[in-house]
Amino acid sequence: MSVKILVTARFDEASLDILRRYGEVEFAGFAESQRVLAGSKLVRALEGVHVLVTEVDQVKGYVLKKTPDLRVISCCRGDPVNIDVEAATEHGVLVLNAPGRNADAVADLTLLFMLALLRHFLPLAALLRQPGDGMEKLARAFYDYRGNELWGKTVGLVGLGAIGRRVAQRLRPFGARVIAYDPYVAPETGAEVGAALVGLDELLGQSDIVSLHAPLNERTEGMIGEAEFRKMKPGAYFVNTARAGLTDEEALYRALKDGHLAGAALDVFLEEPPPPDHPLLTLPNVIATPHIGGNTAEVVIHQSRIVTEDLVRLFEGQRPHHVVNPEVLEGFQWP
Repeated sequence: MSVKILVTARFDEASLDILRRYGEVEFAGFAESQRVLAGSKLVRALEGVHVLVTEVDQVKGYVLKKTPDLRVISCCRGDPVNIDVEAATEHGVLVLNAPGRNADAVADLTLLFMLALLRHFLPLAALLRQPGDGMEKLARAFYDYRGNELWGKTVGLVGLGAIGRRVAQRLRPFGARVIAYDPYVAPETGAEVGAALVGLDELLGQSDIVSLHAPLNERTEGMIGEAEFRKMKPGAYFVNTARAGLTDEEALYRALKDGHLAGAALDVFLEEPPPPDHPLLTLPNVIATPHIGGNTAEVVIHQSRIVTEDLVRLFEGQRPHHVVNPEVLEGFQWP
């Protein structure tokens, strides 16, 4: 067996070397080419290709109709939103994914956000750059920006998947109490990472910090709106490193503007990047970053290893660990 493999995702050289043992590998990473393939361009790129390793290419039904040689799409994402999985299944194309590839990166940013909010990091950093008397600055820092520790705080995690679990694990050494809401997770799973499972209303009412780690789908879209923000404790903090569609941005703005919430840290917005005059960016108690939670050098290593391990298992006649459409496995064949 010799297969042709096209890798357009960000990928490390060690993993490419492993794939070269099993076939001809063409590496055309989107970060290097600065292009996303779709439509007729992707069809041309996939001529004679049996395995596509992608991260951002748009593999839709039209493409799958025109690429009869394609057998496997290995998507370097936890949720392969760029793949028409239904069409792939109809065409007998196996879809693999890479769950948890950026879990450590997003969990790290989440902890950074929590600490920055509690310790008033942004206003304190800006204070030193402002003109004025040094002793007056010290007095303001001491009296106006006295922070809080994570110790003893209740942190509520909405979603206890790969990222939520890693956040919970990181919180344990700080002495925080961790509660979580996730209707798809068993209590013993929460106990393994030190998180007690509770209802959403209970979480909102008890938490000093609420942090979102749920996927965006029909059931979760807009799940944190006006009513939910008002159920949060006065003076609580809100963190979203998941998806902006989980929340009502206008309701969040009102809760921050009138002082019900003490602050928020956001890595995601409905419009990305948000315009400079976005209402949330006008508030001094909002930390904002341009969706960089999963953007670390190590994520490339993580996703490369997850994907390569599964492809090697497939090449060796074993079942991959992360299969999106397992019904295709039954009749799966290499060319």
